[in-house]
Formats: sequence, C-alpha cells, structure tokens
Amino acid sequence: MKKLSLKLLLMLTLALPLIIVSCSKDDAEPEELIPKLDGVYIYGTNTVAASAVEPAARMNVAQLDPGKAPGVESEDGVFGKFMYIGAGAKIKVAQVVGGVGTIYGAENGGKKELGTDIENVPINDMVIHGTLVADAAEIAVGDEGLYYAYVDINNKNFVIMRVKANMIGDATPGDWTTATNLAQKSVSKDSSVFESTVKLKAAAGYRYRFNDGWHAYNEDGVTTVMSSLGVEDYAAAWASGKNDLGFFLSNIPNHAGGNILVKLKYTAATDTWSESKLTDFSATKMGLFGNAYKVGDVEANWDNGFDLKTPTKSGTIYTWKWTDVSLIGDREFVFLENGKWEGSYLVDFSMATTNGSAITDGKVKDATAAGKDYHNFYVATEGKYDITLSVDGKTNTNTVTIVTK
Repeated sequence: MKKLSLKLLLMLTLALPLIIVSCSKDDAEPEELIPKLDGVYIYGTNTVAASAVEPAARMNVAQLDPGKAPGVESEDGVFGKFMYIGAGAKIKVAQVVGGVGTIYGAENGGKKELGTDIENVPINDMVIHGTLVADAAEIAVGDEGLYYAYVDINNKNFVIMRVKANMIGDATPGDWTTATNLAQKSVSKDSSVFESTVKLKAAAGYRYRFNDGWHAYNEDGVTTVMSSLGVEDYAAAWASGKNDLGFFLSNIPNHAGGNILVKLKYTAATDTWSESKLTDFSATKMGLFGNAYKVGDVEANWDNGFDLKTPTKSGTIYTWKWTDVSLIGDREFVFLENGKWEGSYLVDFSMATTNGSAITDGKVKDATAAGKDYHNFYVATEGKYDITLSVDGKTNTNTVTIVTK
C-alpha cells in the first residue's frame, strides 16, 4: 500500500466537518454535587471546601453553654464551625434531608453589622449575618481570616464572625473587666495562631474569648452558643500543670507570673485549640521567704525575703543560686518573688522536683512530713547549705537543689 502524501492528508483533514459546542447565556449552569449523607454543609470559593461534597464542608453541631437555659450542650439543627475564609470569598450553605439537597445563599449576600446591634448576637464586633434563602446570592466575605460560622437551619439564621482572640480573668491586666487582645500571628486552611506577650499574675485564672463577647449567639432560654475556652477541671489542670482547652466552664489556671509570651493555636484537622506559654523570668527577683534564716542580725518571721536576685539564663532555663546559706533548725521557708505574697511567683516543696544531698539525707524536707500544716521546705538539721532554684520558662516546671555544705 502506498503512503499518502502530506498534501493529501491535509486536504482530507480540511474536508472533515467541525463540530463546535457552544453555550448561550441562557443555558442552565451545571447542577451542583450534593452529599448523600444528611447534614448541613458550608463551602465556597477561597475557603476550606470548594464544594459541598468535600469532607471539610461538613458542619458539626454547635457547642452550647450548659450553664445557660435550656442547660444543654447541643441542639438539633444548630451548627457551628471554625474555618479559614480567604479575601473576597463567596460562601454557600447546603442542607441534605433524606438525600435531597437544598442550596442556600442570602439576600444581597448577607449584611455586615455590629453584633450588638443585631438581635441575639452579643458580640461587640462586626459580623456577617442574615437569613438563608434557597438559590439566593452567595454570602460575601471580604477579609481573610479564621471565621466562626453559626447556622440555625431550623429558622434559617446564620452568623459568620471573623475570630479575634483575647484573654480575660484575674490573671490578666484587665482582670474580668477588660480583655487583653492577642494578635493574629498567622492564618491558613490548616491552622491559625494568635500570639502576644501578656503580663500575667501567678496562681490566678483566665479564659480565652473569641471577640468581645461570651456567646456567639444568645437566644434566651433557647440557644446559647459558647464563645470562650476553659478547662474541664481547674484543680486537676493546676495539679497536672497542663491545660487541655475546650468549651468548658472552668477557668484556666496560670502558675507563673510575669511577662509571658502566650500562643493560642487552632488546628483544623482535629478541630481543637491549644496553648503554649513561654515565661520570661529575666527580671524576676526570687529569694527565700519564711522564718528559717536571718536577715542581717534579725531572724525572719515570714516578713522579709532573703537575698532577692534576678536569675542567669540558658535557653529557656532560668536559675537562681544562693551559697553558704545558714538555715535555722525546725523552721520553714519557700521561694517567693519580691518577698511578697500577692501576685507573686511561689515555689513550695510540692511545686518542685527536689534533689541534692540535703534532700536525700532528710536534712531539708517537706514540712508536712514533719507534721506541719503546709508544703513548705522544712529545715530538720540546722547548718549551711547551697541552694539552687531553676525554672523552665517553656513548661514552668521548677527544680530545687539543696546541697549540704
């Protein structure tokens, strides 16, 4: 068989009919895919899910405040979700019931108003809100950030709030009256971090709040959505030294006082919040405090600190040293910032890992082991000692070493 010439091939190709498919402006848009599983889904452009069928689009039930009427932690048809939304995003909400889906938008893309000007939204910040309407315009979101989306599918209300984190409590500068803001450090689809250096008080409590309000939605006696983080049990968290954050009613304990770098992080994959605190003890003056030593020629009586000083630093470890300390037998002491009780960093025997020859030999021990009332350091044997206190600014763990001279 003879090969066809290039010229003949071109002529045959040009002779074939061209089929061009075009769409007019009146053609219907392709039908959106809807999940088969019943539920409520939120999705759109420049956010965690481009379509309702993506796993990240599914909304969970909102966490309600069990301390408010009707005293429940969730309610059928009330949903909440923390989610990344980028600038200029267009958002939709889909509801699937019995395998049948309805896609919602909002009239004019929703309204942006101060929460406290809106019924049932006690947030003193700007929010996007409105009523869900089938096949209406997408909900418009202007700014990038981490958002909390609230949807009550029963009455078709929605609120979308850009998250601004803060701290409030007796451990913070503003006590329970004025919140201390945490700056947004980073934001992405995977995680968001809020971080600031805050001067915190020792042995006090606080909470993290989202925006300037305690509840993202508060319809008295019907629905009250929590907008603050605590721990499940204050005493247990204090004892463990670890704060597992969640939508709990107990406040969060703070062990160390001082200028503390606070980092609050949201992780999208697990839908959880976590904190880390790095304490700067560089300017913290610590000393012995009690009645087990002399200040000059006068025996102390829980009224004067002994040899207050700032620490040396290595990495995140801060260390104070006292050498040739003459301790009085059958007396007690602790370590106390500035020699003052109120708002100061305190370390007693129960708050530290203890070691050194004096501890091992029982010359200095837990005062409760000697029949005393408190966990102070008890001097069983009078004499001279070298004493070291080390604190890890990252974990706030204390190590006390007392060596016999």
